[in-house]
Amino acid sequence: MNKNYRNIGALMALTGLLFSGTAFSQEKAVTDTIKAKRANEELKSDRNVMLNAAKNNEPREVNIGLPASVGGTTVMENGLPVVYYYWPELPTKTWRQDAMINKVQLFDLGQTAIKVGDVGFSLGTFDNLGTDKFKGVGRLNSNHFGLLRGDINLSGPLNKKGLKFSAGAYLNFDPGTFDAKGLPEYYSDKTQMYKGALTQDYSFQGGKGSITAMYKYFNTEGLRNFYAPFIYKEGGKIEEIEGFKMGGDSYFESTGKLMVKDAFTGKYENRDVVKDNGTESHTLDIIWKNILDNGLHLNMVSRYHSSMVGCYLPLMTGINTVGDSKYTYADTGEAYTGNSVQAVLAISGKKRPAKTFMSQFEVGKKSNNHNWNIGLNLWNYSIDKYAAEGVKYFQEVAANPRKLIKAGSDINEYGNMFGGLDYHDGSESKISLFMTDKWDMADVFTLSLGARLEYQNLRGNFLDRNLKQNDIHGPKTDIKKDWLNKAFMLNAVYKMTNTFGLLGEVNYNEQGGNLDNYTVGEEPNIKQSRIPGASFGVYFNHPMVSLVSKATFIQRDEYRTALTFSNPNNAADDVKRDITNYEIQTLGWTTDVLLSPCKGFNLHFLVTVQAPKYKDFSGKVSFNDGSIVGYDFSDKTVTGVSKVLLEIDPSYTWQNLRIWASARYFSKQYLNKPNTLPLEGRWETFAGANYKLNKFLDFNVTVVNLLNQRGASGSIPGGDLITTTEAAQSKYNTVMSGSYIRPFTVEFGVKYNF
Repeated sequence: MNKNYRNIGALMALTGLLFSGTAFSQEKAVTDTIKAKRANEELKSDRNVMLNAAKNNEPREVNIGLPASVGGTTVMENGLPVVYYYWPELPTKTWRQDAMINKVQLFDLGQTAIKVGDVGFSLGTFDNLGTDKFKGVGRLNSNHFGLLRGDINLSGPLNKKGLKFSAGAYLNFDPGTFDAKGLPEYYSDKTQMYKGALTQDYSFQGGKGSITAMYKYFNTEGLRNFYAPFIYKEGGKIEEIEGFKMGGDSYFESTGKLMVKDAFTGKYENRDVVKDNGTESHTLDIIWKNILDNGLHLNMVSRYHSSMVGCYLPLMTGINTVGDSKYTYADTGEAYTGNSVQAVLAISGKKRPAKTFMSQFEVGKKSNNHNWNIGLNLWNYSIDKYAAEGVKYFQEVAANPRKLIKAGSDINEYGNMFGGLDYHDGSESKISLFMTDKWDMADVFTLSLGARLEYQNLRGNFLDRNLKQNDIHGPKTDIKKDWLNKAFMLNAVYKMTNTFGLLGEVNYNEQGGNLDNYTVGEEPNIKQSRIPGASFGVYFNHPMVSLVSKATFIQRDEYRTALTFSNPNNAADDVKRDITNYEIQTLGWTTDVLLSPCKGFNLHFLVTVQAPKYKDFSGKVSFNDGSIVGYDFSDKTVTGVSKVLLEIDPSYTWQNLRIWASARYFSKQYLNKPNTLPLEGRWETFAGANYKLNKFLDFNVTVVNLLNQRGASGSIPGGDLITTTEAAQSKYNTVMSGSYIRPFTVEFGVKYNF
């Protein structure tokens, strides 16, 4: 039986029905909105970010005018980040939106800066830690490609003295959207998670409280990055190549194995790119909450997280014509007769132990016209001898491609070239003091304030390739960095009338570096990054129309990232990864409208116009053949960020049925930093229906990529040295490769409450 249908029959047998959707949190249209709230309400949002066009198991990135991070949206669990830093353990390697979660909240830039010290929006999730009456919820989800996902949560009392429990399980088996030779059946995601909590409620003279012990086990494996070849046309149009369907065919080397020289043993080993690069973790949370009779609250949450972290990152560094070179298939030795070859840099990191300890203490009270809160964070992260070996090789441009050997290339006996060694060892610590206050200065004026003072340090060592330190058993360079990071937030609402008013916000955040900055094997010369931001606008509230319109500004200097440069004179053989520092500045204007013209019908509309630009972004890169190439990306538009964003979200509710849709438009983006390779605008479209049969049973269905667009998204690795002339002469109507959004997908499921 075709894998596209092999699990559907099993799901139908269990549920007997076909209506449903993905995660329970997608039971309403998801927006990127800055929702116009009533002026006297807190500017909080429960909007959902789990409707992701690229992946079905993690939140999408909320646009702030800066490029999306590798780790995406920061994810919080019960008040603490699920991971200390997103690499090498990404948030989805230890967290999923499962049935045990009973509250979801999205924190804006200012809240995230003060509470977490991070940049961007953050998604906060809070678990069911126990209930006074027995309750349960179970869900089953699938799609027409054969996904099978199930999770359950049970909770209730254990005695009459306030002891209660909550237990949950989450299983996900995702076969992806294409058959891939050499890869396991569930190459896209195979995850199991188990959680359990015991909570004791108590009371004391002058107050009441609770203490919870919660344990989570997580085991996951799967591929995160998906690429496809395509024909790149003038103006950024994309066409599929003959014999390859984007999202329908695999572009992973057909064996699914990677012959790597282990950094610790010096011996070659054949690693499975999925199974040998997974992550397994154990997490213990202690959650302590108290509220005194005078309204003062005293809360603490502490977390110990221990994991074995693996990673696999394939980078498609460039497609080149064969020309006069000769290539043969690595498995048979027969001559390759195609016209193009794909150069690949694959980075594989075996599982290494990492440990995190986080603790947060908060005290606060709502009194008179103030609602204040003071908190202390103590965070520590350590990783033991993280090593990721790089391998370079060639493959054919085809579905399920086979590995190629280039005649005369410097390869080992397994057909690979050395692709570098990433190594660091050490720890990071943060001690932070923060405070917030919502101050109702007058009936018409509210001021929200926040401040954070954070001491951060890095201690450890790394291999510096510039000092010829290529053996992890040999000499290393010490890491010793200290920063004092500051963050401030000021948010004001002035109600000029009962329906109209002014909004203003000023944010400032500072960030130091991370151990990850040392993974490319050279001193990154980390400097403290400063991120100021501001906005000013108006709001209008009416039963039929809610509107927010504001101008925005955000800037970040000392932006650090690892770039992959392909030698323009020798792109197939010579690739270099460099850490570079630069600045990004964005001016924008956003208008957000929520219309409710009649009972049951809502229409949300969001438009953003922005100008994200690189600043102070120039340098030189030296390649192995002795060539030195200069670059200057200053004042170029930031890659992967559109200048115009639209979002349209209609929904209609009639009795127990809700029908919704969501359409997001992204205007032209650029695939490379010199802006010589544009990508035409695209739509990301969703639609769905939710039906509540009774108080126990819900069904929903979601369609992803309703228009079935094939367009690429993201960036093209190795394309940052392509000039305008070279783009016109050598890239138009040629085969390139890049990432892409999910193909047309129908997702369905059922939710049962008992």
